[in-house]
Amino acid sequence: MKLDVGTIRSDYRGFSSLAKFAELTKDISVDRVDLDFSNCSFFDANMTAPLYVLISRLRSALNIVTIQNLPEPIEIVLKRNKFLTVFNMETLSDHFQTTHPFKTFKPHATEQFNDYVNAYLHGKGIPSMSKALSKRFQQSLLEIFLNAKLHSDSDSSIFVCGQLYRQKHKLDFTIADAGVGIWENVRRYTRRKDIDSCDAIRWALAEGNTTKTTHQPGGLGFKLLQDFIQKNQGKLQIVSRYGYYELSGSASICEKMDNDFPGTCVNIEINTDDAKAYSLQSELTSRDIF
Repeated sequence: MKLDVGTIRSDYRGFSSLAKFAELTKDISVDRVDLDFSNCSFFDANMTAPLYVLISRLRSALNIVTIQNLPEPIEIVLKRNKFLTVFNMETLSDHFQTTHPFKTFKPHATEQFNDYVNAYLHGKGIPSMSKALSKRFQQSLLEIFLNAKLHSDSDSSIFVCGQLYRQKHKLDFTIADAGVGIWENVRRYTRRKDIDSCDAIRWALAEGNTTKTTHQPGGLGFKLLQDFIQKNQGKLQIVSRYGYYELSGSASICEKMDNDFPGTCVNIEINTDDAKAYSLQSELTSRDIF
């Protein structure tokens, strides 16, 4: 099968395209799938994380997956962020220091994920933060990683990638997994069969809500990120199954996609043109970011 990969950006249309690819290939096994980029004029580099959710699923079904006809500018970017190493292609040095390399993490690799964040996220245009807020911000990213580990109901890896877009004044950081999705976890926990993907995402974003069954607190990471994104005028996107959620500034939407994205993807987009300095009045609650 050949899939025509058009332009893929970090937006509803881009994620809908990936969900459509998943639908078209969900029953394929022991076959070949060619991703043809002939008609792709732009590919947001951080979108390699959700793209690999689909590729990993195809490979686990013993399919051969190839990438074909990459336009040179896109090929250069995907070599710089090391995504093309999964197709045994060479890498290029990131002289401009704009990439967070594509990387797969085993579900238990929390220390390695923290090392990755420390190595690649700092110094990429993130607004000035107090030491306390910076620590809480990193803890929020770790909680998203742990959500992928604990709630995906899957032994598959977690995929991470990011990109600094200097001219657009934004930094995107993306975490994706190939698990059962937020809808399935919330449906099981709440025992509500009528809940849809958008309802499930909004439930998961409510402060204090968590499907964790241990005494470990949950639900705080998303709250802090939402507070920060609203003040930073950035963007938070969550895609899981049929649901596409976007918080942009103070406005949020959740739209149903036509096809099922098999897993969960969280993309955090930071406005790097933000000259404000941020701190916490209290380390106990994210309400006090100012």
